[in-house]
Amino acid sequence: MIYALPGMGADQRMYSGAWKSLPNCAFLKWPTHAGEDSISAVVRRIAADHKIRAGDIVIGSSLGAIAACEIAKIIPIGGLVLIGGAKRKEEINALLAFIHPLVDLAPLAFIQRVSGKVPDDLSQMFSDGDPGFIRAMCRAIFDWEGLGDTHVNLLRIHGRKDRVIPLPEGVQHVLNGGHLIAMTHSQQCVEIIKTVS
Repeated sequence: MIYALPGMGADQRMYSGAWKSLPNCAFLKWPTHAGEDSISAVVRRIAADHKIRAGDIVIGSSLGAIAACEIAKIIPIGGLVLIGGAKRKEEINALLAFIHPLVDLAPLAFIQRVSGKVPDDLSQMFSDGDPGFIRAMCRAIFDWEGLGDTHVNLLRIHGRKDRVIPLPEGVQHVLNGGHLIAMTHSQQCVEIIKTVS
C-alpha cells in the first residue's frame, strides 16, 4: 500500500489529477488536532488510524515529508518519497527557522478567512486548516530530530526554485518548480514514483 501525506495547511486535495493514477494509494488528510505538539505524536496517530505497516511506501510533501520521515523511524516501511521535503530541520530556510516563534502572534484565523475568499485549491485548503494544528506544527518542525541514520529506501524529488526548503544535497530528481511541485508538477512526480515503486 502507498500512503501520501499533504503539506501543512493542505489536505488530500493536494494530490489530484495525475496522482489518482498511482495504484493502491491512499491520500491522507491530517487528523483532527487533539493537542499534539510534536511530529512524533501526530505520526503515531496517523500510523495507527491508517494501519501503516512494514513494507508500505510513504510519500510526503513539505510537512508531510517530515511526518513520513518520522513514520520511517518507527515502522520499517518499504520506501520513503520526499517531494519538496526535508529530512532534517537544518534543510529548512534559515529565515523561517528564525521567525517561527512569531507564529503565536500571527492572526491566523483572520488570514485563513481571507484565504478562503480566493478561489484556488491551495487557498481553500489553507482556509479549511485547523489553526491550532498549524501553530503547533510550526513550532514542532524546529524541535524535530530529523530522519537521522534510519535505514530506508529514500527517493527525493525537489523543486529547483524551492524557497521554503532550498534544494538540498542528495536529491535524485530536480524539477523546474518551487515548493509545491506535488501540485504543479504532479505528472512528473507520479511518473518518477512509478518507475521506482
